[in-house]
Amino acid sequence: MPNYRMNYVRTTLNNGLRLLTTHMPGMRSASIAFFFNVGSRYEPDAISGVSHFIEHMLFKGSQQYPSAKAISDAIEGVGGNFNGSTGKELTNYTARVPGEYVSVVLQAMADMIRRPLFDPMEVEKERGVIIEELSSTQDDPQEWVNLLVDEAMWPGLPLGRDDAGSVEVVSRIQRQQMLDYLSTYYRPNSLVLSVAGNIDHEQVIEQVKQLFSDWEPADHPLWSESFPPRGVPSVRMIQKDTEQTNICLATLGTAYASSDYYPMLLINGILGDGMSSRLFQSIREDQGLAYDIGSYVNSYYETGSLVVSAGVDPSRAAPAIRAIIAELTKLCQEPVPLDELQRIKAYVRGGILLGLEGTQQMASWLGSQECLYNRVWNVDEVIAKVDAVTVEDIQRVARNCFAPEWRRLAIIGPEPLHRANYFEKLLAGA
Repeated sequence: MPNYRMNYVRTTLNNGLRLLTTHMPGMRSASIAFFFNVGSRYEPDAISGVSHFIEHMLFKGSQQYPSAKAISDAIEGVGGNFNGSTGKELTNYTARVPGEYVSVVLQAMADMIRRPLFDPMEVEKERGVIIEELSSTQDDPQEWVNLLVDEAMWPGLPLGRDDAGSVEVVSRIQRQQMLDYLSTYYRPNSLVLSVAGNIDHEQVIEQVKQLFSDWEPADHPLWSESFPPRGVPSVRMIQKDTEQTNICLATLGTAYASSDYYPMLLINGILGDGMSSRLFQSIREDQGLAYDIGSYVNSYYETGSLVVSAGVDPSRAAPAIRAIIAELTKLCQEPVPLDELQRIKAYVRGGILLGLEGTQQMASWLGSQECLYNRVWNVDEVIAKVDAVTVEDIQRVARNCFAPEWRRLAIIGPEPLHRANYFEKLLAGA
């Protein structure tokens, strides 16, 4: 097996800011990624969505770059592109630029993050944009059903909320609440900065020290544990006049730091990741029950979920759900054939390696791992963990996570709501 060890330099400033720099020979571009240890699960219910609102506002002007146009001119004007995203546990800001302009873009992003203006007029304009974004989710049943199944898995808990909040709460969040949240959570000791590509380590380290050394650290509150509760309603339904019924069936997953994370990653590959997966082959190709079907894994610090999503003809919703449950049950009852496990391992290994070929992917890999694990896993370590998973591991994790008590179902489509009881029985295996 080739060695995929990464060459990066970790520098920790006196205020706790961690900087990871990676020189990637042969690259003409460089990528910059800021990762903050904060996301929607940190928010009190009264200001849910504030992390996402702040992420939007940081692009709207800072002291040195006083408008959204000034920020975009500074980055796009040298051939770069930039973006931000808010998740449950991390908020990140990224840019990809020609290597010779790293210092220009780093300066712009530092000002944007440390000295945002939060102009009151811009706050109100962006509030309207976010409310429109939240409302438009309900125009896309495929997106909406994925949020609904999280609500079913974590009802009334932060992990069950939309990262962007709700229209009701976003309408009420005040500018001062955003500034208070920003000063609480945006601290150098909560930040990992990752720069990868056509760069000079020493130049980047020196500039980061100049830009950030005077920033005062502070402890901030942590999130509270959010394990999926037992004994709650297992079905969420929204009746909507759609051409197809959109289904998400979720069950228990694993934490990203759990030793069961890699078996779960392979289970997801076996079940529904790609066109050779069991769900695709059985439910779409053999039985013709779904237009599209796949699965994905959510992993958080202490918990997680595995979600199967499908779009089906309304008359075939029940048979499709039965067929999905049959595939989950099969993984619990029958050992995965060794040749299938080897094929899935190769597929997962390939996904990891192909996903690290660009500067942006490398910056994200280093930054997110340092943020979540307080260390960076080398690719060869990760591949060794994938290769070490046994047939017995797959069956054990499936039995733990796929028990009927953990199954949750979200449905958006023309199905009448009184059918919820029928679907609950179906989930329970009745």
